[in-house]
Order: sequence, then C-alpha cells, then structure tokens
Amino acid sequence: MMEVQQPVQIIEEVARALNMGRERLEMESLKTFLEKELISVEAKIYKIGAKHGISSIFELDEKLKRGMITEEEMMDDFMELDYLESRRDGLLKAMGKVRWQI
Repeated sequence: MMEVQQPVQIIEEVARALNMGRERLEMESLKTFLEKELISVEAKIYKIGAKHGISSIFELDEKLKRGMITEEEMMDDFMELDYLESRRDGLLKAMGKVRWQI
C-alpha cells in the first residue's frame, strides 16, 4: 500500500527536485494560480461584455436604465458580471501582495 504524503512533504520534495527553496516554490505557485484565475475571470467578463456590447457592470446598468435592454435579458448576466468583477478585484489585490513578496 502506498503511503499518502502530506502537502507540505510534497512541496518540500518538489522544491528539492527543482533545487529551489520551499517558500519560493510556494510563492511562484501561488502567483501562477492567481494569474490563471485572473485570465479565466477576465475571459468570462469579456464574454458577457461582448454579448451586451459593454465593458463594465456600470455600462450594463446604464443600458438597462435607458431601456436599451430589459431586465429579463440581462439579470443573470448582471449578477454574474457583478460577481466576476468582485472576484477580479480580489485576485488583483492578492496578486499585488504576492508580487511584493517575490
């Protein structure tokens, strides 16, 4: 039966195999994860924006106020866009902290 390793053990083994410190590996891994997540979130934001011809939730709200679209047409996208923009802000904030550490 194979021994199950703890995540810290795995990170330490990979760091040794790559001849780098565990902390550097963790920070580089975190940076890569955040960048990948940001790309995914921005792609989803772009897709919603392209669908409605907007670049932000404020523009979508403005189109609704002007009667250019109906609530039914945009409500799901509005809620999704609100979540995605909030997620993007959180990712950018986290990325700033990680970059400062590297």
